[in-house]
Amino acid sequence: MGEKTILIVDDHGALRYILSFDLQKKGFKTVTAGSGEKGIEIAQKERPDLILLDAMMPGIDGFETCRRLKKDDSTKDIPVLMVTAKSQREDVLEGLQSGAVSYMVKPFKFEELFSKIVEIIGEP
Repeated sequence: MGEKTILIVDDHGALRYILSFDLQKKGFKTVTAGSGEKGIEIAQKERPDLILLDAMMPGIDGFETCRRLKKDDSTKDIPVLMVTAKSQREDVLEGLQSGAVSYMVKPFKFEELFSKIVEIIGEP
């Protein structure tokens, strides 16, 4: 199976569901997590092709989650795309400095997100 897997880490269940549904329609396989801790655990087990990571979450935030993923040998090579409502320049910089390959500000159009995903990991 050449199916590409995307891990969606966001504390908003509805958004996880919608993104998951839309990405599956496009041909990706998806797994989801509602917290940074859970996201790290799933990333280590599933080794997804890409991680969509929300910055603002209870517990460890997306920036810290990304730093931990990048420190771990089993997950350090997985590209992380941060998606967040935090649009300040400092937030974007923190996201990129924590190891994210790219950054998208919510709200975004699904097509924009899809194009960004394909740019990072190719077609499903």
